[in-house]
Amino acid sequence: MEKTISALLIAIMLAGCQTTTFVNINTNVPDALVVVDGKVAGTTPIQELPVKNSSGRRYQVIIQKEGYETYQGALNTETKTANATAAGIGYIFGILILPLFLCINALWVEGPQPDQYFILKEEAP
Repeated sequence: MEKTISALLIAIMLAGCQTTTFVNINTNVPDALVVVDGKVAGTTPIQELPVKNSSGRRYQVIIQKEGYETYQGALNTETKTANATAAGIGYIFGILILPLFLCINALWVEGPQPDQYFILKEEAP
């Protein structure tokens, strides 16, 4: 019985840890090349690009299209509600069961927004 309860509590805490967000990337011009953290992600529109969530992590993005200025910036991020809930559960059970869970859940509270839209400006003639 004790093992079952422990396993159930661990499963609940780990299930709440969302480690990946599936990101859609689009621009005002189709077929723009998208590079995320130095790796080619494809051309716009991009559907469900898996991006790991991590507190304080910024994903660099470069978007290029002939005839348009190259965009260089970062993916927009947000605090993940499900992860904040998991962090709260981790605080409660982490103190009672294992302090390590407090640290693990607290790390996974930020990630990229699922829908990213970028505006490319035409190059000056």
